[in-house]
Amino acid sequence: MTAFRINRTNDAVFKAVFAKHPKITIALINAFFEFQGTELIADIEFIDREIDADEYEGKESRLDILGRTATGTKVNIEMQVNSLAAMGERSVYYWARNYADLKRGEEYDQLNRTVAINILGFNLFDVEKYSDMHSCFGIYDVKTGCQLTDKLEIHFLELLKFKGKNVKEMNRMEKWAAYFSPTTSEEELEKIAASDEAIKEAMEVEDVFTKDEVAKRSYEKAEKFRRDQAAQLKYAEKKGEEKGIKAMILTLKELNVDKAIAIDKVSTHFHLQANVAKGYVETNW
Repeated sequence: MTAFRINRTNDAVFKAVFAKHPKITIALINAFFEFQGTELIADIEFIDREIDADEYEGKESRLDILGRTATGTKVNIEMQVNSLAAMGERSVYYWARNYADLKRGEEYDQLNRTVAINILGFNLFDVEKYSDMHSCFGIYDVKTGCQLTDKLEIHFLELLKFKGKNVKEMNRMEKWAAYFSPTTSEEELEKIAASDEAIKEAMEVEDVFTKDEVAKRSYEKAEKFRRDQAAQLKYAEKKGEEKGIKAMILTLKELNVDKAIAIDKVSTHFHLQANVAKGYVETNW
C-alpha cells in the first residue's frame, strides 16, 4: 500500500491508475452502469484525450478520459475538483461533442450511446434538497416522465456527500466513492480493497506510482498547481469584495486563470447568471 496519504483526485494519480489500466477503469464504469441496470462492459478502448498533469500552460487542470466499448458506447470520465456552478452545462456540452460524430452517409439511429461520468470534489446540488451523492440524468418528458432516448446518460458523483458505512453494506459505487474520498481512513481502505479486486489493484498501482521519482514529481506539481489555483481564486474574490466585478475580472486575468473558470467564479461570487457574467468577462478580458 502507499507510503503516504495520497490525494486520489490528483490528476497525475488519476491518470496513472485509470488511463493506463483498462480493467480498473472498466470496474469504475460498471459501478455506474450497475446502478442503471444497463449491460455491464467487459472491455474498453481508450481514445487519446487525457491531459498530462505537467502540461498546464496556465490553464485549468482537467483530466478527461474517453473510451469506447466493444458495442460502440462511448464513456467520458472527468475528475473535477474545482467548484464550478456551470458544471451541469459543461457536462452536457462535452457530452454533445462526444455524441455528435456521424460520418457522411450515416443515419441518426447509428449514433452511439454516450455516457458522461463526473466525479466531483464539491457539491454541485444543494445538500439540503439533494442529499444523495450520486445523480443520473437523461432526457425525459417533464409531464409524463417518458424517456426521449436512452443514448444520453450523465452521472455526477459528489464526493463531499459520501457517508462512510460498514464495508459489507457498501455497493460498488460506494466503495469507489470511499476510495476517492479523503475522509476514508487507510484501515477502511484496506478492508475495501480486500473486498474489491479492482480497488485492490488500483492501490497496488498507487504503490508503484509513489516509488517512482518522476511520477512523484508530477504528483507534487499537480498538487502545487491546485493549491496555487485555489489561492489565486481566493485572492481574486477578495479583490472583488473590495472593489467590485471589474476588479475581480482584471485580477483573474492578471493571474492567468482560465476564462471558463473566471466566468463561473464571477457569476457565483456576485450571484449573476452565467451569460451575464460572460458579458462582463468578455468585455474586460
